[in-house]
Amino acid sequence: MLQILLVDDERSVVETLAETIPWESCGISTVHEALSGAVALEIMENHDIDIVITDIRMPEMSGIDLITTIHEKWPHVQTILLSGFADFEYAKQAMAQESFDYLLKPVSDEDLIETVQRLVDRIKQKWETAASYQRALHAFQDNLPLLQSTMLHELLTGKTYSPSALADKLELLELPYSIGEELGMLVIRMEEHLSEMGDHDLSLMQYAISNIISEVMQHHFHIWHTRDVHDYLVVLVSVKKGAVQSMNKEEKPQTLLEHYAAQIQTNVQLYLKGAISISVSHWGKFPYEIGAIYEGAVRSMRKRMGQAQGLFITASDDKDVHPLPAIRSLYNPPTLISLLEAGRFDAVEQKIEVIFEELLESGQHHDIAETTIEVYHALAGAFAYIIHKNGKQISSVLPAETYKYFQAPVYATAQQLKDWSIRTLYSISEDAEQELKDNHSTIVRSVKSFVDQHLASDVSLPAIAEHVHLHPVYLSKVYKTETGEALTAYVYRLRMEKAAYYLRSSSAKVFEIAELVGYNNTAYFIRVFKKFYDLTPQEYRENLPV
Repeated sequence: MLQILLVDDERSVVETLAETIPWESCGISTVHEALSGAVALEIMENHDIDIVITDIRMPEMSGIDLITTIHEKWPHVQTILLSGFADFEYAKQAMAQESFDYLLKPVSDEDLIETVQRLVDRIKQKWETAASYQRALHAFQDNLPLLQSTMLHELLTGKTYSPSALADKLELLELPYSIGEELGMLVIRMEEHLSEMGDHDLSLMQYAISNIISEVMQHHFHIWHTRDVHDYLVVLVSVKKGAVQSMNKEEKPQTLLEHYAAQIQTNVQLYLKGAISISVSHWGKFPYEIGAIYEGAVRSMRKRMGQAQGLFITASDDKDVHPLPAIRSLYNPPTLISLLEAGRFDAVEQKIEVIFEELLESGQHHDIAETTIEVYHALAGAFAYIIHKNGKQISSVLPAETYKYFQAPVYATAQQLKDWSIRTLYSISEDAEQELKDNHSTIVRSVKSFVDQHLASDVSLPAIAEHVHLHPVYLSKVYKTETGEALTAYVYRLRMEKAAYYLRSSSAKVFEIAELVGYNNTAYFIRVFKKFYDLTPQEYRENLPV
């Protein structure tokens, strides 16, 4: 949906257009109003305007001057000029400034709607052209290295794909890997002055190291690299087809990988004047074992290298027994906290189901008492975090029976812990929903109060939005969601109902009633009143029962 800006120095003209034209049916979601060129430019600075309809004859800045400035600063914005002067010179100036159309006042609703609809169709066609396959392909190629790096980062942090989706994405990103293929990994930590660089310089240095890796290993290995959350450079490798035949009989992929890793370490020291530590992983199958390979390499880096610098370790050096497995789904993205912050409560419930499935599966091989403690604290921490972040106390959101788990966990089985988790989630979800309803109700009450008090002055959407401190687009959506009526339609209806009330209950003249409900131009008032009641104000008054 698009945003439109109406500009005219006569308030009644602007407000009449805003209220009487069915903008939503034309593809317009938000209508902004300005009474001068200067105010129009200010609105343009703060909102993503798509179409401007402006009068030509205005004090200080004419409509021609306004659209000239608009086309210089916002060349994508489309303009329509309105004028009460049937002067061909104005039309020529409008065409010179590439205005979409030139309409004479008083313009009929039908002509304006038809013009706006044609312009909206034209804008949509431009969008479709901009999103053409060729443009998308060029953008894709420009960002291919970043997309490849992002996918590897997602796999390292636990994202999964169906076999068909994974194969399609690998083909799309031009990655020569296949499901079930044997892969190795290097995890590289930068030391000395390299690790002290700013983020921009660090990225450049990692790019330089990646080039060295490609140069050293290109004859035998495919290279796929990314930067992890620890600022380590993670390099996934697979043996190129035909490379095995070119290896010496005593050379194995693991041995060759270790040899190349040592050479990379030397070259970085020689050419980049900095030290790196390298952990060479054991090999595993793609993509199922990537997470375990990565975690093993990072764990070796942490446990065997510590704070020492310039070290080199391999999987064959690691004599550790297999650690007690963590519940990976607790930490795989999206995390519980990120889902709770986004208000995606259905997704949180699905994640809890996955967590407890993994917990029960781990119980087939290990005592789950330890991992159940891990799950409890992760869940309780996430729930407490989101409640406190919303500015509330846990006891105020949760029922007493659920709250007591935070004071003293009383679960005896994994199923009891799961049931408590779901109950807690439901309470948080219901509290958030009620708070949202309360906030929206407060906004609607504030809007109606403001409109009622300022009906005779400025009750445009921007003015109301400024009063309630909300963005006009958001305010429009909230109001319509809560009331089922567009905000501009409400203002229009209220004005007409107030005008009818004054016609019934007072002897005020029509022009006086027009001013009371915000119309300075009596002719416009009569026109919009007749459109609403199918009677002129005078006819409405004359038809009142005696």
